[in-house]
Amino acid sequence: MKMTELDQYPVRPGQVREWTLHAPAVTAAQQAERDAVPPSYNQESHVLTVARLQERGVRTPDWGGVAFEMPGELQVEAFGRALVNWIGRHETLRSGFRRSGDELHRFTLPQDVVGVESSVLGSFRDASILGRFLRDRLDAATHTLRWPSYVVETVQRDGSATVVLAFDHTQTDGYTLFGMVHEIREFYRAALERREPALPDTGSHVSYSNEQRAEAALVGRDHPAVLRWERFIADSGGRPPGFPLPLGTTGEELLPQKSLFSWLLDPGETDALTEACRSARAALPAGVLAAHALAARELGAPSPYRTVMPFHTRSRSEWSASVGWYVEGGPVEIDLTPECDFRSVARRAQRSAREARQVARVPFFRVCELLGMDFKKTTPDPFSLLSYMDVRDSPGAAEWEGCNARALLRLSDSGKACLWVVCTREGLYLFARYPDTELAAANVGRYVRCVGEILRTVAHRGNFTGALLQPVSSPA
Repeated sequence: MKMTELDQYPVRPGQVREWTLHAPAVTAAQQAERDAVPPSYNQESHVLTVARLQERGVRTPDWGGVAFEMPGELQVEAFGRALVNWIGRHETLRSGFRRSGDELHRFTLPQDVVGVESSVLGSFRDASILGRFLRDRLDAATHTLRWPSYVVETVQRDGSATVVLAFDHTQTDGYTLFGMVHEIREFYRAALERREPALPDTGSHVSYSNEQRAEAALVGRDHPAVLRWERFIADSGGRPPGFPLPLGTTGEELLPQKSLFSWLLDPGETDALTEACRSARAALPAGVLAAHALAARELGAPSPYRTVMPFHTRSRSEWSASVGWYVEGGPVEIDLTPECDFRSVARRAQRSAREARQVARVPFFRVCELLGMDFKKTTPDPFSLLSYMDVRDSPGAAEWEGCNARALLRLSDSGKACLWVVCTREGLYLFARYPDTELAAANVGRYVRCVGEILRTVAHRGNFTGALLQPVSSPA
């Protein structure tokens, strides 16, 4: 399944129907008592940052979603029942927040209050007009400071329907999106066939948030993870590191963003890269990380290579299929010398990623509390990042191509660059978002091409020794 913007997923014209929680559920949320479970650290930081931006008159949409197609005429009653059962399955979709100054209070609805309603918004004949309309609807319905902050759109035409779901970041992480298509399709098939869906039991992100807070409260100023972040930030100049090459920004501006999608390897090359990593005593994610570090060196970035790498925190099997934001970042630092090759860098990357995963067990924003730092006062992105996900074994992965499934990201305004490398059954690809400046477009494009060349070289030759491209000069 590819990850792109909605603009790169042309939805064929048809009749648009919007699905939202029905009025009784919204009223129940307004009247719900305060839940004792606090938000997770990521949820709290995200909501308060959006609130601060709104107080300055700034709104930058920040949602993730999925789109896929289903054959035949959409059975409205069955699809509505499927959505009700799916929302009931995931407690975080029945939970929201009220803000009182800089405090957030959670509320959670019982499962039997959930219901959906739908309305036809119009019929469209022009795909470009339809795309803009859908984008505007999704932007409006996923506002962080309103509840519910998610929405479903269906587009029906003769012979098929397209389903588009979008969620504010408080509800989901990237990994969640890849498992969502199978669940909703299975709930719909079960509703049509009047049976129970064939899905495993799943845990709750609300319970996870409660446990995360309790464990993080035990972390003190002298915890190894806090000290590691403190050194890492200090070595990076007092802030988490940015993209390795100049972007023409300070990183703190709220700039419109562009995106870039690039296939890096086909399935055979991905397998060959995996073998090359194994022979170097490293795993595939470390090999991908090593290629990024080497690309930064090839293009003139100083050593050491530093980035923040997200790691999933689904440490229990009950959370593996749970909708929610189960991600924390860890600091990665890799020393490079002019003579080091891929094999040696992959081993260093393996060690650094392992250490970063350990550090990521402590929420980044708990670390910020203890250090007295706030990196989200003026921007939704506390840092640039490099993410890696392997979704080859995700539930329903074999169905994605047949149903034209797509993971969607809305590009929030930011002065930072964020990269996602995703391993699928179709190969390895990279999706990047970066500020809309000429320098960022040039440098991110060169960087991604260099990463691809390094990975292909390793896949075909077993190693990479350097000197692919000329360094990129910094602006005067």
